[in-house]
Amino acid sequence: MHKSFFHFEGRKIYFERGMSIAAALMCHGIKDFRQTQVLGKSRGPFCMMGACFDCLLTINGVGNQQGCMRLAEKGIIVKRQESHSI
Repeated sequence: MHKSFFHFEGRKIYFERGMSIAAALMCHGIKDFRQTQVLGKSRGPFCMMGACFDCLLTINGVGNQQGCMRLAEKGIIVKRQESHSI
């Protein structure tokens, strides 16, 4: 099966149809998606159902996007969420 990919901080992240962005990143060993504002602690997916907001990412320049709730799409640009933009 042919896999598509999106871009994450200079890397190609391959995914299969129907995968969330968070699932695709985790399959590539990427677990830290953002840092907390106060202490700068790394955060990543926890609930994978949109309740905890630990998987916030910047997607195509728009911050505060839940990686677990967005399906991966070919060619999108994903970055870690910067703490000052939360």
